[in-house]
Amino acid sequence: MALAEGRPSVRGVLLLTAKVLFSLGLMAFLFARIPLSEVGATLRRADLKWLAASVALLLASNVLGAYQWQRLLRAVEIRIPFWKALAYYHVGLFFNNFLPANVGGDFARVLDAARYGPSRAAAFSTVIMDRLIGTVALAGLALVTTLPAVTHFHLSIAYLALVGFFALSVGMVWVVFHPALLPAVERVLARVGLGGFKPALDDLAGRLRHFRDRRGLFVRLLAVALVVQVARIGVHMLVARALGLDIRAQYFFLFVPLLAVAVSLPISLNGIGVREGAGIVLFGLVGVGRSGAFSLQFATYLVAVTVSLLGGMVFLARLPLRRAAERTQRRGA
Repeated sequence: MALAEGRPSVRGVLLLTAKVLFSLGLMAFLFARIPLSEVGATLRRADLKWLAASVALLLASNVLGAYQWQRLLRAVEIRIPFWKALAYYHVGLFFNNFLPANVGGDFARVLDAARYGPSRAAAFSTVIMDRLIGTVALAGLALVTTLPAVTHFHLSIAYLALVGFFALSVGMVWVVFHPALLPAVERVLARVGLGGFKPALDDLAGRLRHFRDRRGLFVRLLAVALVVQVARIGVHMLVARALGLDIRAQYFFLFVPLLAVAVSLPISLNGIGVREGAGIVLFGLVGVGRSGAFSLQFATYLVAVTVSLLGGMVFLARLPLRRAAERTQRRGA
């Protein structure tokens, strides 16, 4: 949020400061309990071939993820070539990793796609659906694949948390497909002085109606999202293999969705500290040591950052082109 003169608001600065301090505090807490020499030794032993495989698998999952998003864009009459959707998708990933907010990349995608469609609300609706489909796929997949491991190793608390995550994601999909709650939301906003959001919400609800009329598309893209989520869980597995960690595949399917929830909470700077701390707790339930669990989460994060740098390169490469286009528009005005 910014003030009229373009400077950050005091509230925004304080919130960002609190997130930075929380992440630094968590990392300091973890380093006080994990010998850095053990973490360094684990990372130095990493097999570069398996790390390269994890990068390749993450790239492949991003290609599928971009295809999923492009199909959603077409549903709201935003038609862009696949290569552009793929480029914008990676720009979004880049900003997710390098902006001090977990949703910065989503806004970048909205702004990019909206230039080719009827409104920002239309583009925003595709990002909402993209997130919801991925969330339902990840949680639903984990519920099925991890049940035998939960029963045998008494990981009931973690599984119950996963059930709650799945129920929440299905509930959000229900809200999208049943817009009866919109008037109630608008009344609440009006009571707290935010009634000005009503036109935007009405526009967004209208755009989401495109998806309510295409439930078959939702089912097909859910199948695509299942493949994407399996691939991204596989990235964690390949990084573990690179680090020499012997962890059964079922545990990744159980823990990765919970890690995704923890990282998405707006309490830290891009999940730093939360990701590693939650990984230590969860993988510690199945006998993974602190240094190994920390190294696994940290190395997986580095793989994701490495891949997202492609989006940074795209963003920088197109700056001169966009500036030239803006100058041409000003001269023609």
